[in-house]
Amino acid sequence: MRKRVLVIAMIDSIHVGRWLEQFLDQEIDFVLFPSKKFRKVHPRIIKQLNAESRMRLSFFYGKRFLSLQGYADYASKVLPEIILGVNSRKLALNHLIKRHKFDYIHCLEIQGAGYLISDIKQSLALSKTPIIVTNWGSDIFYFKEFKFHEKRIRKTLAIADYYSAECIRDYRLARELGFVGNELPCMPNAGGFLLSDQKEYPRASERRVMVVKTYGGLFGRGVLIIAVMERILAEFPGYSVYFFSVTKDLLPSIKSLANQFGSRVQFSSTLQPVQSEVLHKIFLSSRIYIGCSISDGISTSFLESLTTGTYPIQTDTSCANEWVKKGAIASIIPLDEEILLKEVRVALSNDNLVNLAQISNEIVAKEFLDFRVLKETALMFYGL
Repeated sequence: MRKRVLVIAMIDSIHVGRWLEQFLDQEIDFVLFPSKKFRKVHPRIIKQLNAESRMRLSFFYGKRFLSLQGYADYASKVLPEIILGVNSRKLALNHLIKRHKFDYIHCLEIQGAGYLISDIKQSLALSKTPIIVTNWGSDIFYFKEFKFHEKRIRKTLAIADYYSAECIRDYRLARELGFVGNELPCMPNAGGFLLSDQKEYPRASERRVMVVKTYGGLFGRGVLIIAVMERILAEFPGYSVYFFSVTKDLLPSIKSLANQFGSRVQFSSTLQPVQSEVLHKIFLSSRIYIGCSISDGISTSFLESLTTGTYPIQTDTSCANEWVKKGAIASIIPLDEEILLKEVRVALSNDNLVNLAQISNEIVAKEFLDFRVLKETALMFYGL
């Protein structure tokens, strides 16, 4: 019998697209409902919408309404909420759940989807439909420190029948905040990687590129990495750097660095992101990966580095240390410029270190990150 699942999620996110890809050959119907403001549906989701598969994907009220809703969301950034209706999303979700029967309601992150369903729960009997809440990144780890969010997180966890996360750390935190339901398997939120499809790629020691996740904003500390890269590029003239996911606030600094070092500095921004396939090839040719933030989950980019032989340098504000315990070799460091500088110097100078890490991380990736293995785990979420 086909399962029918309501997925409340950020539908402009590649992670949602990757999660859904795991079910293309399954007898399952997904109805997507946007948890937050958006303008466009992610191309990876649109591709599945048009694909011939056993899985059926649809949007609440149909594709045409979704398009209109997207423009309304975009407009609400500049128009007063009173004009568009502050509760429009809650009303739409309420209406959807009243009119349709689902086997599961799955909230793919907490601050948007989780808060939304917890508000609806109070005003609507959900006909005992099981609710799955999946923790993304810093949903609990960071936001629990704020009284307003702690209250909302507790409210969300209180109505959850099932909980999943990509860090063991977050299962413990969920219990501390009142979750009493069933724990689903710990696995990366975006699923696994097609490791068997990867062709031969050069040894880490032969690569001359550094790839850097360059978020600013609330969580990212790309400014710290930029300062280090300026010193590294001067010290190691044979290397270049690729900055990806550069947020608007950091673009001036990146452009200044490009003016200083010319073609040795390349970048793509969050406003004009590079395609995931292109970024994957950049990882395959990179010696090191760097990610710095004040809070994170695993970081999908960290996992990508494990699968591509790129030596990872990640701040300890993530749960990347859990992967070191699995056998991965990486530098897990505090948010400190001098320590980051030291670790980059070591990774660029020590061929044995990066080559050994490449071998060890490939073993870990095959055991824990293969798409086929994680797909079987994901099927358990909906009893498939």
